[in-house]
Amino acid sequence: MRNLNAYLFATSPRDAVRLLHTTAGRGCYLAGATDLMLERRADLDFVVDLRRAGLDDVVVQDDGALRIGACVTLNRLESDPLVREFAGGAVADAAAACGNRPVRSTATLGGNICSALPSADMVPVLLALDAVAHAFDGESTHDIPLDEFFTGPRRTVLDGRLLTGLTLPAPQPGLVCLSRKLRRTAEDISLVQAAVAVARGGNGLGYVGIALGAVAPTPMRALAAEDILLRADPEEFEIAVAAAAESAADASDPIDDHRASAEYRRAMVEVLTRRLLREALGIDPTAEDPVHGGLR
Repeated sequence: MRNLNAYLFATSPRDAVRLLHTTAGRGCYLAGATDLMLERRADLDFVVDLRRAGLDDVVVQDDGALRIGACVTLNRLESDPLVREFAGGAVADAAAACGNRPVRSTATLGGNICSALPSADMVPVLLALDAVAHAFDGESTHDIPLDEFFTGPRRTVLDGRLLTGLTLPAPQPGLVCLSRKLRRTAEDISLVQAAVAVARGGNGLGYVGIALGAVAPTPMRALAAEDILLRADPEEFEIAVAAAAESAADASDPIDDHRASAEYRRAMVEVLTRRLLREALGIDPTAEDPVHGGLR
């Protein structure tokens, strides 16, 4: 960062895109900079600071959807009344579990997403709630389902576009959304992340979202696991939950590293997914698992 030739402030999304594409050298957008400062990148000639670009709004739209600006801090997500009331507070609870308070007071939702880390803390709950990202190219805004946003570790579909924010569709009546992450210490990066969202509808479930983090090259939806539950009869929910958890674990593609083995991570995907689904569906967590003979 000491090699920067320019530190630029954008006054609007359009101004931000203009500055990035017309300033000489290689640049990037900057919001909270909690990730960028740690990277110690020597290849940057300039940064475009977004904190004056008007991307810090939190709005509930007329249709009940929640719109969150990219520069909203995690601390605000944790405490904002509109966020706390949305989907039972699932997004606020996920933000409260990110790092420590000094980090949350600086880190932004957009930065957490655009860093595109497999373990990005906010992404699984947003995926489970079917979030849509808004990418601005200087002239028009493109709506991108969040499960199509990541192309690899630290890679996204933005390609010079600016993430202006996200929209979470209005929850279906009775929707329950829960998330958990497994980590070595309170401030360490996640070993495994899981988030589920379910809503009953008709003779079964009307919506299911199951998302995983830190167990594949990108955060991911466990679509096959979701389908198992969507097709399940209410009388078979316990069996379907066990099968969906197995499917989620099978869909994961974790790595071995100094924090945990791939085998352990895959096993924990099944455990976390099963427990979250049982809790979301109101299944007694102490009851015997009909397939595995008990929760692990």
